Amino acid sequence: MNDLSAQNQELERQNQQLLDAYAQLDQVLAQYAELYDCAPVGYLTIGEGRRIEKVNLTCCTLLQRDRVVLLGKDFVELVAKEDRAALLDYLDRLFCHRDGECEVRLYNGTPVLLESAVSQEHRECRIVMLDVSRQKQVEGALRESEKRFKALVEVTSDLVWEVDGRGVYTYVSPKVFDLLGYTPEEVVGKTPFDFMPRHEADRLLVIFAGLAARQEPFHNLENVNTRKDGNEVLLETSGVPIFDGGGVFCGFRGIDRDITFRPSPRREG
Repeated sequence: MNDLSAQNQELERQNQQLLDAYAQLDQVLAQYAELYDCAPVGYLTIGEGRRIEKVNLTCCTLLQRDRVVLLGKDFVELVAKEDRAALLDYLDRLFCHRDGECEVRLYNGTPVLLESAVSQEHRECRIVMLDVSRQKQVEGALRESEKRFKALVEVTSDLVWEVDGRGVYTYVSPKVFDLLGYTPEEVVGKTPFDFMPRHEADRLLVIFAGLAARQEPFHNLENVNTRKDGNEVLLETSGVPIFDGGGVFCGFRGIDRDITFRPSPRREG
């Protein structure tokens, strides 16, 4: 009797351990399901015939469809007609390379970036869907800003330029042709000192070294330049330091103005 009682107690203990393990597993699965559904990106899995087998709530929101409607639907039909050929080509390539990315617009016009991976058995494709609407808006605003800046630079009477930390031109506006007789292509890759008489270049090199070391703006710095035709012009230069996203100094941006015919105490002296 004692042996039977002990066996029953052991069975009850093991049964309770099993129930506790199932409860923990249910809790983990619930946490996983919540993480999957509420992720900041869309998740979906497609199988044969590009049919959607799994989809999270974020993806449902992007596609503006309930999950029950999306399950079993051909994913290609949810993409803008103009982008379906690109998506089909992308999916075909996936089964050769097993991973990759593609940018398409959904049927509702939302631009999304797809990052995908194919299972080893090639029976399903798991896709991460990222909404890039905000990125597209920023890129569009940046292009418009660059367009306005370029239009302004090309009509201004001053030469607009950029140099790197070594003083090498990385950009000059078309105005350089009027001031020095060189095209922008002839100037980029050279330094301002390459267009100065030797004594002037030596003087400005010392000044530039100090400015670069202090990484500070400068204003109305007069300097003599030699045009392509051999004539000298007096320029007035102002600039500000440029820093990259990490705060590292990477050069100067500024303007040159022709003041050859403006009275100057330096020349009168």
